[in-house]
Amino acid sequence: MSKQQKRMPTDSTIDPKTTAQRPAATRAYRGASASAREAERRQRLLDTALTLFANQGYARTPIEQLCAEAKVTARHFYQLFGSREGLLKSLYGQLMADLKAALLSALSATQAELNEQLPLAVRALVEHYLNDTRRARVGVLEVVGVSADMERLRRAAIHDMANLIALYMAQLAAQGDLPARNYHLTSIAIVGGINELMADWLTASEPPSVAVLTLEISDFLTALVHGSHHLPQREIAL
Repeated sequence: MSKQQKRMPTDSTIDPKTTAQRPAATRAYRGASASAREAERRQRLLDTALTLFANQGYARTPIEQLCAEAKVTARHFYQLFGSREGLLKSLYGQLMADLKAALLSALSATQAELNEQLPLAVRALVEHYLNDTRRARVGVLEVVGVSADMERLRRAAIHDMANLIALYMAQLAAQGDLPARNYHLTSIAIVGGINELMADWLTASEPPSVAVLTLEISDFLTALVHGSHHLPQREIAL
């Protein structure tokens, strides 16, 4: 090869910024389309990130290790996520979507009375998170303090869950089971309290069982809802 000839780039020499702008190949390979292969690589990286971020921490997991264990080249990594934080954001989004689906499923349980649905929903939420502690470690612990962008995503997720609880409490108020008032701040307090309890459970040297923690949270919410009968009717502009 002459000095004037250019070398073909390898994974280690590719600039992530230019790589991310290249169109993906569309030709089928071994029976799988380019989009199917891309989706499969993406999911492998998400699954690998869930395990590594939970077991050794986001800050201590380099891109090289993620790629090696997911069997994905660095070039494909940058095409899919752009950065390690981009991967964390996508993983967090997936975790929150699954969590919201579990919460909505429990809240819409037709066999339960309306005033029983919130404890059932929170039980589903806690069990979904803590039965696979990787989810909780990433969603509760590893996303904290990463960046301002990550914090905005975390706050948005808290508000998203709180909005579901506020809507539920408004339904209770509409049928006369609770005073008519704005339950937005109360709902944020509920989500924040549950989040902190799970953080404490994850970091405790001798945590209670998931069943005990779930029961305590359910009892707390039952007391909160029934205690709300003594609140004055007051609409707060928020």
